[in-house]
Amino acid sequence: MKKIAIASGILLAATAAATVQAHPENEGYATTTAETVWRTGFGDCWRHGFWKEDNAIKGCDGYKEPVAAAPAPAPKPTPAPAPAVKNMLVSETHIVYFDYDSSEVKSVAEITAYVSSLTKLKSISLSGHTDKFGANDYNMALSRKRVNAVAEALTAGGVNPNLILTDYSGEANPVKTCETDTKACLAENRRVEVTINGVKQVKQ
Repeated sequence: MKKIAIASGILLAATAAATVQAHPENEGYATTTAETVWRTGFGDCWRHGFWKEDNAIKGCDGYKEPVAAAPAPAPKPTPAPAPAVKNMLVSETHIVYFDYDSSEVKSVAEITAYVSSLTKLKSISLSGHTDKFGANDYNMALSRKRVNAVAEALTAGGVNPNLILTDYSGEANPVKTCETDTKACLAENRRVEVTINGVKQVKQ
């Protein structure tokens, strides 16, 4: 009987040794022929002597859930290049209109705003005019008064008076003629032409 028991034990041990083996997918553990990790009677995974921590698999002692890598930061947008600008000589004409037989300036705000937008003001030329009503000498004097009134208004608005050039021609240069010469029809002739010359930055 003892011989039979010993023989049976040897056979069982040989069978177990043949069944329990290392498997590449479960490196560091003994595996069965079904490629599953062999477990002890307590449910622990059976490790080989060369088992290392990085061999640990899920469901066995020593296994740690992998920490998800932090997402790569989003690339910073490349700032658009600043638009190229260049200085350009500019010339622009504005018109200041007057009531009949008047030299009162109503507003030069639009003109001073444009001057402020320039990189550099080179000159402002003022040319005064009247309608045809009245004597020539009177109209010449009136056109001069209108030019001087606009020059004073521009100076009060911050324009350098040394850059203001003046000229006047009375009724000699009308911009409008009418079949019926009425004060209302010829209103566009009662004016001061303001020509602004300067330098302005423009985008290329």
